[in-house]
Amino acid sequence: MATQSRPTICRFCFNACGVLVDFDDGEPVRVRGDESNPVYQGFICIKGQQLLEARNHPERLLRSMKRGDDGMHRPIASEKAFAEIADRLGEIRDKYGPRSIATYAGTYSVANPATAAISTAWLKALRSRMAFSSNTIDQPGKAVAQALHGAWMAPCHDFMTARVAMLFGANPLVAMSGGLPQGNPGRFVTDALARGMELIVVDPRRTELAQRATLHLQPRPGEDAALLAGMLHVIFAEGLEDAEFLQENVAGVGELRAAVAAFTPKAVAERAGIPADQLVDAARRFAGAGRGVASAGTGPNMSGHGTLVEYLLLAINTVCGRWMRAGERVANPGTLVPQFMAKAQAFGPYRAYGFGEPMRVRGLANTAAGMPTAALADEILLEGEGRVRALISIGGNPVVAWPDQLKTIEAMKKLDLLVQLDIKMSATAKMADYVVATKVPLEMPGMTLLQDFLTMYSQGFGYPQSYAQYAPALLDTPDGSDLVEDWELFYETAKRLKVELVLKPVSLTGPGQGEPTTLDFARKPTTAELCDLLTKTARVPLDEVKKHPHGAVFDDHDIRVEAKDDGWDGRLDIGNEVLMTELVDITAEQVGGRADVETYPFRLISRRMMTAYNSSGRDLPRLRTKWKHNPAFMNPADLARLQLGAGDLVEIQSDHSAIFGIVEPDDTVREGLVSMSHSFGDVPEHDGDLRAIGSNTGRLTPVDRDYDPYTGLPRMSNIPVRITRCEA
Repeated sequence: MATQSRPTICRFCFNACGVLVDFDDGEPVRVRGDESNPVYQGFICIKGQQLLEARNHPERLLRSMKRGDDGMHRPIASEKAFAEIADRLGEIRDKYGPRSIATYAGTYSVANPATAAISTAWLKALRSRMAFSSNTIDQPGKAVAQALHGAWMAPCHDFMTARVAMLFGANPLVAMSGGLPQGNPGRFVTDALARGMELIVVDPRRTELAQRATLHLQPRPGEDAALLAGMLHVIFAEGLEDAEFLQENVAGVGELRAAVAAFTPKAVAERAGIPADQLVDAARRFAGAGRGVASAGTGPNMSGHGTLVEYLLLAINTVCGRWMRAGERVANPGTLVPQFMAKAQAFGPYRAYGFGEPMRVRGLANTAAGMPTAALADEILLEGEGRVRALISIGGNPVVAWPDQLKTIEAMKKLDLLVQLDIKMSATAKMADYVVATKVPLEMPGMTLLQDFLTMYSQGFGYPQSYAQYAPALLDTPDGSDLVEDWELFYETAKRLKVELVLKPVSLTGPGQGEPTTLDFARKPTTAELCDLLTKTARVPLDEVKKHPHGAVFDDHDIRVEAKDDGWDGRLDIGNEVLMTELVDITAEQVGGRADVETYPFRLISRRMMTAYNSSGRDLPRLRTKWKHNPAFMNPADLARLQLGAGDLVEIQSDHSAIFGIVEPDDTVREGLVSMSHSFGDVPEHDGDLRAIGSNTGRLTPVDRDYDPYTGLPRMSNIPVRITRCEA
């Protein structure tokens, strides 16, 4: 039997591990880590090992589907589907205007590097600004906070050289991103601790990362802003700030100092339910290390005050001077993106929210993180001029991923046209007028372009070095199938709608650098050609990257942070008036924010599971061996008080709605909490199948109250609930 191994990129999640596919006599048989990859060095998680199972799954769509008048879906040729979808879109645009057409890009939309660029060009060609994405229901506070804070024009201190790292609500050992560089998270932590780095983790659960921390603070959920304010209080009170950096580069120091004055260690400890000396210890360790970085994950962003939390994280990094200075070497100046020109100077605040296309609800508008997805269901449901009537969902699953599930379902039903790009009949696909069957990653080219951008996304993201990998399509599509790549829908409908698609090379600062290209409708480009077009401005030419099929580190540079320009007067702002008012107002909230504690004595918090990535992977056999559903994990002491045992069925009720759950003991969860993964379950008609598919925590959250006023993100974690036993 002839065995051959070929390198490629796993695109199950954002980590984009370099992997190998083994072939026996030409047939792919397994996926494993690539030890020849210089960054991942053989690492692969259990999800990535299932790439072939996902491709060969019996429920995988091999042809596009159209819903008939009887509600049943039947196969339709992709070319015919493109023509019919284009006709429907044209009718809707002509009758109701371009604002009536919207797109939503879910987490799986990043699997193909051309999709985002072409779908963006497509929407612009139609003159619609209604582009939504999962970014604004995950961590939108990052981009908005950075806009309010301003950007240091050189990188922050990186994890690989940090003497301290402080992570709020992030568990990259399971999530595979956030707080640690892209690569092998377990190895990064092991190596960092071995060289003496201190790891501070703030999380209501003793997560896999928290169990390895030098110091773990286990507070009540939703108190992240108060905790950061308390740490800043200690840093200012003890003179631990980088006074020289603040004087030369930062505005708003006095305003921040005044705002955190009330957040004494004693007051914060009472609010958060932790020992006061732990808070002081964490502040001293972080400020005293000299070199380090603080970052946050999804949990704090979804728990209330998300933008404020991200702003205070930037503030504590700035107060401690955690930005690179003139003369320091830039480890990752970009690879497939244009070279990052680093300067030791501040670019002041810029547009953060409330600009561009206004929503018709809640006073929301566009933001630095994108359009507020939590407002999209209302934009579909609210009658009147500008109502969204057509939605194209790209690699997402709104029915199980968006907050306020029942409202989302109502919105999907009201659409004049719902098009779902998917590999299976997901909960959203079952409601769609057309389901365009798409290829899986191993059947199309890929490259690490998105991961290159993550360095600019937020501190604690991106590659530790200048790394890149390109992978050609590795497998043919199954015999007899009719499958397309996501971007082809937009290309084919644009051709039929007679609008131009103009693509620009990637840029770090907005408009594309280099000449734009108008796509030729007489000759359809290949994805490989589109990759070449998108990377025309790359620091390292894509042709050079392609010479290294296992990926490579392009470290033959000596790019240093340049000195501040003469006369430069830009300053970072750590005292934004609106956010300082929000911070001060927190002191008036009930301790721990535990309103109506007698009616809703528990808090439901989100968590990630190693065997699922949002709504993906839940149907793969090896990922279901332990849990087929998303258990309601609770502290054993709470279960004992409720006289509940492992596997018992309960109702979990918020003041908005209710779901069923199956409880499991977990002593890593703080008492008073219920810890569950999101994006499980289906529509209410399938609630009885929860032991096989889980429950949808998004149903517990309304979108029109208790939301972030800048991004519209409602509280999707830290939800007050009550737990009652169910007999059946």
